[in-house]
Amino acid sequence: MFEIGKIRFRPFEREDIPLLLNWENRHRVTLFSRGQPVVFKNRDELERKYEKDLEDDDRQTLVVEIIENDKAIGVATIKKHSKKVKNADIGTYIGEMDYWNMGLGTNITLGLCEMLFFHKNYDRISAWSSSTNKRAHKVLERFGFKKTGVARKSGYLMGRRIDFVLFDLLKEEYMENRKNHLAEYLEDKSIYLREYCSINSVKKRKPGCKN
Repeated sequence: MFEIGKIRFRPFEREDIPLLLNWENRHRVTLFSRGQPVVFKNRDELERKYEKDLEDDDRQTLVVEIIENDKAIGVATIKKHSKKVKNADIGTYIGEMDYWNMGLGTNITLGLCEMLFFHKNYDRISAWSSSTNKRAHKVLERFGFKKTGVARKSGYLMGRRIDFVLFDLLKEEYMENRKNHLAEYLEDKSIYLREYCSINSVKKRKPGCKN
């Protein structure tokens, strides 16, 4: 498990399939998370996908929980690519709509950046987003992601073709502003800050936070 801010990442288990069955069949969740408002998933499909993902060493699905109450609120995915350069696509959505508009998408994105860049030494992270999901774009750009490509008219939403936008972020770009990101989005007394960083009042700096 990996905890940062208000959230916890943990491995997706077979027992979590009912959560996906609920979230993947919610119109508003799929509309805003991937620009696909009409998606029908049944349990057999999700179980087959779970089995397939178990055999894929390059794909990892994580459940996102609220630390305070252990409530599962969404998922995050990591898809590894090149072996020579440590590169991964990330994706996430919050399936529990009661937890929308609380800044948790920002917390999740920060957590994925910390996990992959600081703890796993990845060189590059990328993320695809529909051109209509402006809020997701703002979150990515807040952490330094840059628009690097557009797949034109590659989606269909509400009677019209839409583009999908590719964003990416390099490790050195993230690490340059890492201290500021952690200070801005985590509480000053966060356990994560105490263990992995020195912010403001902490005098002894740890090597990982010299940036």
